Amino acid sequence: MIINKFFSAFSQFISKASNAIKQPQIKQNLIQSEPMRLSKYLAQTSVCSRREAEKMIESGMILVDGKKVDSNIPVTSENKIQVFTKNGERMPTKQSTKVWIFYKPIGMICSHNDPFKRPSFYDFAKLRLKTDQHIISVGRLDFNSEGLIVVTNDGELARCMELPETKLQRIYRVRVYGTFTEEKLKRIRNGVTIAGVNYGPYWVNVENRQSRNTWLIMRLESGKNREIRKVMQKFDLRVNRLIRQSYGPYKLMGLKPGDFYEAQIEPEIKRKLYLQARKKLQNVQEQIQLEQTKNNIKALDEQGKNNKLFEKQENDKIEKNNLVVNQFKKVNSKKTV
Repeated sequence: MIINKFFSAFSQFISKASNAIKQPQIKQNLIQSEPMRLSKYLAQTSVCSRREAEKMIESGMILVDGKKVDSNIPVTSENKIQVFTKNGERMPTKQSTKVWIFYKPIGMICSHNDPFKRPSFYDFAKLRLKTDQHIISVGRLDFNSEGLIVVTNDGELARCMELPETKLQRIYRVRVYGTFTEEKLKRIRNGVTIAGVNYGPYWVNVENRQSRNTWLIMRLESGKNREIRKVMQKFDLRVNRLIRQSYGPYKLMGLKPGDFYEAQIEPEIKRKLYLQARKKLQNVQEQIQLEQTKNNIKALDEQGKNNKLFEKQENDKIEKNNLVVNQFKKVNSKKTV
């Protein structure tokens, strides 16, 4: 009962505090449904300037729906556009995609539904951003953790950033309570196995030593549920503060708990989105080729069966013909006798 009252009071506090804060003006980039010139579209999707786009069109460096274009044709977000530059292929991101950076305070959950009715990061975020659109957090921080959360309205971007193969580095400041030794530091760096699950190895350094508390800096390229807390508990260390400082190219940038700012889609993220899209396309193409191979093998098997059936039918005909001929010869030989 006391816990429920606390959470209810905390939710009311967040609502009042957020209403009291002056909201920044957020530019609303509407989804482009009407056609626009290719050069303008590429400029608006941060691929290049209009002048650069026009030069690329003249040089035949741009494909629209798989075909090379030689004029500044009208396009929409529905078209598949590929731009080939000296630095490799680039693909425009959707104009409607947005990214925000948020400092999650302690005492919020990163979930839409909570049986304990604790304050939700999503409710707070929508209130601060003055939006009803669907938003997604890239990864999560548990109830007692704080720090940077990347927020977006694009599920593909969120999924791409969370995938372990993208290897986006997360940096945490971690304060642990207990006896911290060089031997424990070495073993943490090597990684551990807990309940059959492998954690680590890790990049870990000591930032500051106190009497019973030790501040650590940890770098992870993926994050399992409550990973840092579980690893520290393995060595009789209790995490009493955990702050995520960065996620890939995004950093807290001096934010305070509860603060937001709208960020650009960084070139590193655009590149990873492109690589992920290309990988999906390759997987689809490989699946199609595999299905075609299976169909070809099946067709060859059917053809083989048909050939054997035809051969059997022909042999049966020959045998019947031979039988008729033999019977005819027997009848003639009897008549002669």
